[in-house]
Amino acid sequence: YNGFFYILINKSFGIYMKLLKLSFILLFLPAVLFSQNVKVYDYDVAVSNATNFIANGFWNWSQVGDSVSGNSASANLNFRRFFSSLPFAWDIALTASGSKDKNKYSYNGFFDGRIRKYVWEKRDWFAFSRLTANKLGADFDSGFEQSRNADLTLGAGYGRYINATSLAKAVRIEDHLIREGILRERMPKEIMINIAKIIEREGEYRNLYGEVYENQWLNDIEKEVKNSGKLRGYEIGSLGIVRMRQVLFGINEKVNPRYYGWDISAGALFNLVTNKGIESGVPNFNLSGRYSYPIGWRMQINTLAEVTTPMDSSFFKEIRSGARVNFIFEASNRINFIADYKVDYINPRLRDSEINNLFSVSFLYYLENNVYFGINGLYEKIANSPKRLSTSITLTYNLY
Repeated sequence: YNGFFYILINKSFGIYMKLLKLSFILLFLPAVLFSQNVKVYDYDVAVSNATNFIANGFWNWSQVGDSVSGNSASANLNFRRFFSSLPFAWDIALTASGSKDKNKYSYNGFFDGRIRKYVWEKRDWFAFSRLTANKLGADFDSGFEQSRNADLTLGAGYGRYINATSLAKAVRIEDHLIREGILRERMPKEIMINIAKIIEREGEYRNLYGEVYENQWLNDIEKEVKNSGKLRGYEIGSLGIVRMRQVLFGINEKVNPRYYGWDISAGALFNLVTNKGIESGVPNFNLSGRYSYPIGWRMQINTLAEVTTPMDSSFFKEIRSGARVNFIFEASNRINFIADYKVDYINPRLRDSEINNLFSVSFLYYLENNVYFGINGLYEKIANSPKRLSTSITLTYNLY
C-alpha cells in the first residue's frame, strides 16, 4: 500500500505541476506574442495627474413575521487627486464611510494631503509637508461618542513617483485598433508616448475648447495614429472613434491607474488636534516609503510602509507602524481581480503590543456607465480578538 500511495502522490504532483505550467503559459503567452513596443517605464513626462472618485453602498433588510429582524446599511466614498511635475507635486486623498445597524449609527472620515517641492528640477531630492485628519463617531449603548485627530508632518525625502495611466489608456486604444483590423501592426514607441501626452492634457483641451473639446481632442489623437504609418486605410473610421471613446470615457470598460517608481521620506510629526483632555505630547519621528511596480500592462503591485515613534526617551521603544500591499490584475477589459493586504504593528508604552491584519480579495465585473458588480472576500484579525471571515456582493459606482 505504501508503494501504491507513493506512486499515486508522485503522479498527482506531476499532473499538478504540468497544469500549473500550462496555466502560466496561457496567462503570459498573449503578452509575448502580441507585446507592445512601449513599456510603462517609457512614460516620464514633466506633468502627471489623475482624479478618482468612487462610491459604493450596502443595505440589508430582513423580517420575520411582523417584526423586523435586520436593518443595516453602509456607504463609502473615496476621492483622490494626484498631480506631479518635475519641480512640484501634491496628492489629496479623502475617505468617508458610515454605517447603520437598526438604531445604532457610526461614521468615519479621513483626510490625507501631501505637498512635495523638488529642490532641483532634474534631481529627486524634495522637501515635503503632510496633513492628516481623522474623525470618528459612533452611537453606543452608553451614548454617542466621537474622537478626532489631526497631524502635521514636515520633512525631506528622495525619489519620484510617476503616474503612467495615460500611457495605459493609449495601449488599450492600440489593442482595440489592432483587434478591429484598423491597424496593421503596433505603433512605434514615440507615437504611443505622443498619444499618451495628448490624453494627459484632457483638462487643457476642456479649458481651451469648452463643450466641443472632445472633437479637437480625438482629432489630435487620430493625427498621431495616422503619423504612425500603421493604418490599413486612410482614416480611423467611426468604429475606431467608438473604441477610443470607450477607453477615454470608461464606457463598458475600465483602465486601472498605473504608477511606477518609489520615494522615501523622513520628518517630524506634530499633533495639532486631539480629543478634549488629551495632551498632544512631544513631536514624533516619521519614516515612510512607497513603491509601485507594473508587471506588463495587465498587472500592478503597489506597496506602502510607515513607522512613527516619539522623539524622546522612548525613541523606537514605542512605535506605530504599518505596511500595505495591493495587487491588481486586469483579466479582461471588463473583469478585474484585486487583492489587498494590510498589517499594523502597535507597541505602546504602557500596554502590550498588538498586530492587526486585514486581507481582502475582490472580483469586479464592469457593467456600464461606471458601474461595477463585485464579489468580495475579507479576512480580519485585530490583536487578540477572534478572526473574522466574511463575503459580500456589491455594486460600486465610479463617479469619475
